[in-house]
Amino acid sequence: MVRGLYTSASGALVAQSTADNIASNLANVNTTGFKQTLMQIEAAPSFNIFRIQTDPGQVHNNPLPGVPVAQYVGPLGTGSLIHDTPTSFEEGPLQATGNPFDLALSGNSSAFFTVQTPNGVRYTRNGEFVADSQGVLRTQDGDAVLSTTGQPIQLSLGVAAANTQGQPGVTIGTDGTVTQNGISVGQLQITQFASTLNLRPEGANNFAISGNAGPGPATGVSVQQGFLEKSNANVIRSMVDLITAERWFDANEKSIKTQDDATNQAITQVAKTQ
Repeated sequence: MVRGLYTSASGALVAQSTADNIASNLANVNTTGFKQTLMQIEAAPSFNIFRIQTDPGQVHNNPLPGVPVAQYVGPLGTGSLIHDTPTSFEEGPLQATGNPFDLALSGNSSAFFTVQTPNGVRYTRNGEFVADSQGVLRTQDGDAVLSTTGQPIQLSLGVAAANTQGQPGVTIGTDGTVTQNGISVGQLQITQFASTLNLRPEGANNFAISGNAGPGPATGVSVQQGFLEKSNANVIRSMVDLITAERWFDANEKSIKTQDDATNQAITQVAKTQ
C-alpha cells in the first residue's frame, strides 16, 4: 500500500508541475518573442513481478523434492517523472507596429538577434529595440544589439532621437543591414544554431548557449522592419492542457486518499481480528 501512495504522489507532483508550466506560458502570451516551454513526461522505472513458489513432487505418495518456480505476473509501475522541459522555437505570428526600431525574424526559427548583456553575449527573438541617448541600439532591458563586427549598432544622435518617435531616417533591410540617411552604419548579427536543444532560457527573453549548440551566421532568415514576433504559446491548446493537468492531479489525489484509508483500516481493524 505504501508503494501505491508513492506512485500516486509522483503522478500528482508531475501534474502540478505541468499545470505550473502551462500557467507560465499563458502568463507570457502577450510577451514579444516569447517561446513556450514544453513538458516531456516519462514513466518511472518499473519492476517485473514474479510469483515465487515451490511445486510439490509429481509422484503420488512419493516424497520427491519440490521444484522452485518463479511465475511471471506482470510489470509494476512506480509512477511518472519529468524527463525534460524543452523550449518550442516554432515561429510566432508577426504583428505590424510601424515603429522602425521594431524588428522580427522570419523564415528561420533557429535564428536569433545577438545582444550584449552584463552576463555576456546572449540571443533573443524579441526585436522590440530602442535607441538610447547615445544613439546605441538596445533592447528594452538596456542590452546593446550587436553587429556582425561584434560591436553595438551605433546611430547618429539626432536621427536616433527622432526615430524613437517613429519618424523616418533609419531603415533596416531584410538582410539586417542598418542604413541611416542612406549611409550604412552596420549589419545586425543574426545567429542561428545547429541544435536549439542546447539553448538555455535565461530570463528577459534571452537564451544562453549550453553545450554544443553550434552557433553560426544565420541563413534563410529575413529581418522584418516595423514588425514584432508575438508569443508562440497557443492559448486554446494551453487551456485544454491545463484542464487535463488539473483532472490528472485530482485523480491522483483521490488515489492517495483511497490508499490512505485502506492503510488506516488495515492498522485499526485488521489488528483487532481474533
